[in-house]
Amino acid sequence: MSQAVLDVRPFEQIPRPLAHRMRPLVAGAAGEVLADVRRGGPGGVPPGDGRGAAEIRAEIVAGLGHFLDLVDDPRAAWDRVAAAHRALGRDLAVRGHDLEETHRALRRTARAAWRTLTALAESLNVDRETLGLIADAQFAYMDAAAAEAVRGWEAERPDQGAAGEDALRRRRARLLSLLLSGTSEDEIADAARGARWRTPRTVAAVALHPRTDPGPDGPFPAPPDVLADLTGPEPALVVPDPDGPGRARLTEALLRDWIVVVGPTVPPARAAESMRWARHALAVTRRGHIDGTAVVRCMDHVPLLVIFTAEDLIAHAADSRLAPLRALTRAQADRLAETLLSLLENNFNATEAGNRLHVHPQTVRYRLRHLEELFGADLQDPRRCLELEMILNARARTGALSGA
Repeated sequence: MSQAVLDVRPFEQIPRPLAHRMRPLVAGAAGEVLADVRRGGPGGVPPGDGRGAAEIRAEIVAGLGHFLDLVDDPRAAWDRVAAAHRALGRDLAVRGHDLEETHRALRRTARAAWRTLTALAESLNVDRETLGLIADAQFAYMDAAAAEAVRGWEAERPDQGAAGEDALRRRRARLLSLLLSGTSEDEIADAARGARWRTPRTVAAVALHPRTDPGPDGPFPAPPDVLADLTGPEPALVVPDPDGPGRARLTEALLRDWIVVVGPTVPPARAAESMRWARHALAVTRRGHIDGTAVVRCMDHVPLLVIFTAEDLIAHAADSRLAPLRALTRAQADRLAETLLSLLENNFNATEAGNRLHVHPQTVRYRLRHLEELFGADLQDPRRCLELEMILNARARTGALSGA
């Protein structure tokens, strides 16, 4: 099993003399932080953690010692630090902690260690730039150290570790469920480590619907960083860095068997929001209002999706806003409604509207005069014009308002 890779660049930028100044203060600062936390202070290890205060304090001191070793010589120290965290993971496994408990314990200790580091930095009047470097280094350290602890845990309990494909699939399924349920960033981070999923800067949720019943039963040849559930009642993917190279081809490969709808690109903690819009767009697509033969991207259909979000309200508004057309024959009303929509979409430019409608601009001007007689001051009110444009768009796309 290969060793985790530590990004040593942040450590190399921290002034080495700072590590020497911090070392003598670590034990005292860790004790003060732990005492504050155990009294209910913010940001750390709660009472009832299952470990004694002396044990947690020793872990914080050891962790900070490793951190300072990495500041002194990041490339040489990492092998020793990684081995220590693998040993910690094996110890937690021997003592009966499952992998989720191990993640929680590591995260709580990391929070307390970070508080100790910041307390030391404040006591030594460290400038803001250096504190930022310490933060970057701490996060890099904890990610790599946690990965090593998990490796140690799995080495001790291979029958239950992620070395088993079934266990890894279960963890990835749980991670996907957490992302799409809108849970906390901390839970996502813990689950991501257990699932060996590197948390990306952005994701997009993808909603799928089979083109045939029953749907396809073959495996989905996704890259390992794509989280997928194609067997549940609402098949879904979460695609990391969806705007990156090659990601478009990934979703296009599904088109033969699936209607594919890609939600907005968002941070991982907002994946549930991306899926909400993807499923809304999928419903609109299945009703035939969006072409589902190509990949549907929500951000290409924002006005239409907004209209269908408030479809009932727009239908009610049409009863009053389109009332001036009721006195006309059906053909006249449809012709003027089509002209008004084209004028609204082209800023009342008769030439552009005529090109869209394939009629002479003078014909458009004649119809505009008729519309001004019918709608009066409404056509001078930007807010009323926006309402009319939404209503007429819905009317044109759904036919649901065609009787108005």
